[in-house]
Amino acid sequence: MHALDCAFRPMSSPFDSDYDEQPDGPSKSQLKREDAEMQALGTRLVNLSKANINQLPVNETLRDALLEFKRIKSHEAQRRHIKRVGRLLRDHDLDAVEKALERLSPDSSLSMASTLAAQKWCDRLIQNPREELTAFIDQFPDVEVQKLRQLLRKAQQQFDADTPSQAQRELLKFVRARVLAAY
Repeated sequence: MHALDCAFRPMSSPFDSDYDEQPDGPSKSQLKREDAEMQALGTRLVNLSKANINQLPVNETLRDALLEFKRIKSHEAQRRHIKRVGRLLRDHDLDAVEKALERLSPDSSLSMASTLAAQKWCDRLIQNPREELTAFIDQFPDVEVQKLRQLLRKAQQQFDADTPSQAQRELLKFVRARVLAAY
């Protein structure tokens, strides 16, 4: 090859086929939409109670950030902190976090369904304790049997069909927690 041949070889231009390829990652707009979704989820999470935050399947850093939000008073600082929470959420399984959030939300369909199922179980347990207790234990084998029997016995003693007693509410809460954990 002659030296002049190399000097006069045409250079590639921005209009060549190499430049027609799509970028490797998501677009900037897509990244912004994802960040906005993370921040919206973060906003829902920071509004939970401390007890509910501790039940979320998140790491220690995110849990601390969620709890720290409650101490921040400045609106601008809260806005920046929500962005931080959104960035921390990137490292988590969002499906698991959203499912846990749905379980904790009293307005969710999952929560309402579990409450309805728990009420039916409580009615069955109070009316026919021997058979229904066995059926409940078979369906929910991880239940604390002794505590369930104590709550059931107390609910039967204080049974009132018109207004639920404190014992009936405690039984419902206990049963609902088991039913909800099964969903």
